Amino acid sequence: MMAATSRRAVLGSGMLATATMLPSAAVARPEGVNKPELLPSYQTNVIDLQRFLTSGQVKAMDKQLESLEKATGIKLRVLCQSYPNTPGLAIKDYWALDDKSIVMVVDKGQSKGGGTANILNFNVAEGVKLSLPNQFWTRLSNTFGNNFFVRDNGEDVAITRAVDTIEYCLRDELAYCVDVPMQFKNPAKAMYGDQDPATKAFGATPGKDIFSGISSGVEKVFGS
Repeated sequence: MMAATSRRAVLGSGMLATATMLPSAAVARPEGVNKPELLPSYQTNVIDLQRFLTSGQVKAMDKQLESLEKATGIKLRVLCQSYPNTPGLAIKDYWALDDKSIVMVVDKGQSKGGGTANILNFNVAEGVKLSLPNQFWTRLSNTFGNNFFVRDNGEDVAITRAVDTIEYCLRDELAYCVDVPMQFKNPAKAMYGDQDPATKAFGATPGKDIFSGISSGVEKVFGS
């Protein structure tokens, strides 16, 4: 098992037996976190304590994960929390986690530098690693869980895009994903290539010639 350094992913040392905790810089095992009172009174595959998702999104995702489990035998579960406001170890029994389980922990915690940390963390059991290797989870987290993606698209899009990616990679036996497929990472580029309709119409740098004499700063929207 990889070393865990953050306190935000609450799946403790006994949560997923023989599990790999990814990414290592954003996953943890805080001892003593066990709050079954925060669990729903009903069974669901999605626990959203932070209301990142709408009720409709939660219901749709719950059915999506149920269908995925029936098709692949792999349990994918989603826990949205804000440590230490989390069920913690209690979810192991609630979800009956085993060696073919994946738990995606969504937590907008603070990084060591004081900023917002990557919100997507994955606890992956050893039985899943043959289907999806370690580097896939790190790249998935970095693609949709980073501050810029969440800022521009919202937590709900980050969560649903990550779940859709996992589902595709698990269902397609020929995929063997080691990275996020382009149709999820950049749908426009996957469909049109580098020459998407906007680029064809306005060029790669629209407005560059118009504003070049005014200020070089207009070319740098987000900085280098």
